[in-house]
Order: sequence, then structure tokens, then C-alpha cells
Amino acid sequence: MTRYIVFLATLLALRMIAQRGLSQAVLLVWIPIFLAFPFNFAVTIPGLPDPNLMQAAILPILVVLLRDKGPLMKFGRMEMLLAIYVAFRVFVDFLGRGYSDAQNYAFYMLSSLIGPYLIGRYVIDKRQMDIAAARMFVLMFVIFFPMFVYELKFWVSPVYKLFSIFFPGAGSGLSVRYGVARTAGTFEHPILACVMIVVVYRLHRWLTWVGEWDKPQRGWLGWLDQKTRWMRIPLAAKISILLILMAIMTISRGPWIGGLVGAAMTAVGNFKNRKKWLVIFALALVMGGGAGKMALDAYITPKEGQVISGEAQTMLYRKEMIDRYKEFMYEKMWTGWGLTTRPKIKGMESIDNAFFLMALQHGLPAMLIFITIFLYAIISQIKFGLKAPPGESPLGFTFAGIYLAAFISFATVYMGSHTEPMLFLLLGWGESIKNRPETGITTRSATTPQHSGSNAPFRRILY
Repeated sequence: MTRYIVFLATLLALRMIAQRGLSQAVLLVWIPIFLAFPFNFAVTIPGLPDPNLMQAAILPILVVLLRDKGPLMKFGRMEMLLAIYVAFRVFVDFLGRGYSDAQNYAFYMLSSLIGPYLIGRYVIDKRQMDIAAARMFVLMFVIFFPMFVYELKFWVSPVYKLFSIFFPGAGSGLSVRYGVARTAGTFEHPILACVMIVVVYRLHRWLTWVGEWDKPQRGWLGWLDQKTRWMRIPLAAKISILLILMAIMTISRGPWIGGLVGAAMTAVGNFKNRKKWLVIFALALVMGGGAGKMALDAYITPKEGQVISGEAQTMLYRKEMIDRYKEFMYEKMWTGWGLTTRPKIKGMESIDNAFFLMALQHGLPAMLIFITIFLYAIISQIKFGLKAPPGESPLGFTFAGIYLAAFISFATVYMGSHTEPMLFLLLGWGESIKNRPETGITTRSATTPQHSGSNAPFRRILY
């Protein structure tokens, strides 16, 4: 019965909607609950879907969103791709597992993927909300930093230690490398945690470039800035240090590489001649990818009598895993085996490649549709960012860098926990900035909030 505590999230969302409106419910209830609680903190309801805290919080938000903004919603290319993706995966899951399981999966897809997409598309709909949402994500991860330090020392997240009493059996996994615990926070796996950190770091850097951290700060971030004045460095640098340390504590190479490539993609938007540097980046990416593939093959291929390192064994596992599972994928190439009913090879239960796992679960078409979604998102954000005046830091290039970083990371891990909702939120957010009446591009001076009556509700959340 204690698991029914998840519906407190619903009540909090309803209260905030009634008192301060939809946007504040997203900023002050949904985002904190989404990030702060593991997805296995869920309630089992016989005959009905089993919501976790994030899903319980999003349900009233979606009802009000559809009621208030339904007439404004448009069905464009991205929406068409998402509709095909969701419909196909739910349909083939029904073929593989039956109605009951497919019903639960449909609820997950609608509440955890389409729901966040609609929030990004229609709630984060103006520049003040861009800044407010990005700030809230950064603030939450600043709060998470001491929790990561605690987990590094005691090998368990404080969230699990405090709240697992309400969710019996909802434990956190433990991954150890170099004799230390790899921190995962509330995100289920260290690699997934690092993907989330990379996303938030890119949002933080965009806030830095538009001058948001140069303003006097209030609230938690103002308190942090005051308490760390002895460091004699700007607040933006302090936040960067915290986020980089958090990424290091996950000891996750895939997201580190993805983060560096995403940073290079984002940096293109800050050059005066963006098209020239975009070509240079594309060439470097192709050449670096080819060189990296050859180096990896040499690294994981031992010479006669040589014992390969533990890191090389991990990479070799991923290569052998795909080779051994290929025959199962080809056996049900078009429909897959079902979300939880795929074959498992003893000793190779973990599929450390989100794209390959998707093909095993729901067939090659599901994987190809997903890849198409993100290729379209990256290309369209680059085209949008290229329109920005020289000297600006386009948010479009930040999103393109995030999409690319995640794309690379998911070649090394499954796509689960908070990462899927986060990516679909960002897909919607990216479509929002492209389709606003205004350009969505502002200078540093233009980001200073105008505290008129219409913008008054944003005074507290900006800090």
C-alpha cells in the first residue's frame, strides 16, 4: 500500500496548476519529480497501467495542456514521425506479448515520450520559459552533486536510502570500476546518469553564453554563489566544475566521447562563419569515426599470448554480443520478439546498444524510424541555427549537439530510465523554438527579464 504514495505527485501537480498555472506546474513540480525519483518507484494496480512518480505528476498536466492548447496544436513532420514510431512499436509489441502488456507499453509511450514532447512543444513556448526550464534542470543537478559524493563514498544514492521503505524491492544496481562505485544517482545506470549530465551541461553552457549567470542570483544558486565566493571564479565556472566532476564520477566512457562530439557540434554555432566550420566538423567526424573504428579493432584484438585489459574486454563484449544476437534479430526482423520476451543468451543478458536492442524487441523498422527521427531533428536544428545572426549562440546548435551526443552514447548502453523522456522533451522543445512567431534568437542584453505584468509569474523561477 505504501507504493500509492506516487499519487502525491498528482496532487502536487493539481495544486500548482490551480494556484500558479500550467507552466509553473511543469517547472516547480514535474521537472523536480521527474529528475529526483527513480523510475522503479512505481505502484502496481491490477488491470491498469503501473505509474511511477513522473507519470503520476504528468497526467494532470497533460489533461490541462490538451484542454487549453489543443486547438493550437499542429501536426508537422516531427509529429508524423513520432506517431508512426509509437503506433508501430505498440502494434508489434501487441503481436509479441499480447493485449495486456501492449496496453501497459502504450501507457508508457504516451505518458513518458509523447507527454514530455508535448510539454517541450507547447509549454516551453517562449524565451522566458527556455531560460526558466534550463535553469531548473541546472539547479536540480547542482542539488544532486552532494548526493553523488555520498553515493561515491557509501555506494548507494541517498534517494534510495530514504525512500526505498515506501517501495520494497526497488533497489539500485551497483557498478564498480577501478575499485570505486560508479555513481548513477536516480538514473538506474552510470552511463544513463552521464547522458543526463551531458544534456544538462549543454543547457548550462547555453545559459552562460546568453549571459544568464552574469546577473545577480537569488534562491539556491544565489546561496551557492555567496558561500563559494572564496573561489574567486564566476558562478558559471563553479557550475561547470560541479557538472564535470559528476560526469567523472560515473566513469562512463561512451557519454564522455559523445559529450565531446556534441560540444564540437555546438561550438560550430558560435563561429562567425558557421557553414565553413560545419563542413570542417563533418569531415573531422567522418575521419575521426573511421580512425576510431580501426583503433578500437586493434585495441580489442589481442596478439598471440597477450591478455587484454578489462576495458578492452568490455568493448569486446559489445562486439561479440551483437554478433551472437544477430541470428535472433534476423529471425524476426520486421516485428521483433517483444519488449520483455526477447531471447537471452546465458552470460550475455545485457544488450549494451540501444539501437540493436530496439531491433530485437520491435524489429528493424522501429530502429530505422527512431534513427530517422533524430537525423531529422539534428539536421533541422542545424538549419535553424544557421539562420541566427553572427555573434549569437543559437539554441538550435545546442539541441543538435545534445541529440548527437545522446546518439553516440546509446551505441554503448540501452536507452532507458530518465533518458527517453528527456530526449523526447528536448525534441518537443526543439520544435517549439523553430515554430515560434518570433525567431527565438536573442542577444545577451535581450535575455534580461522584463518584469511587466504579463511576465510577473517568472520573477521567482528565474532565480
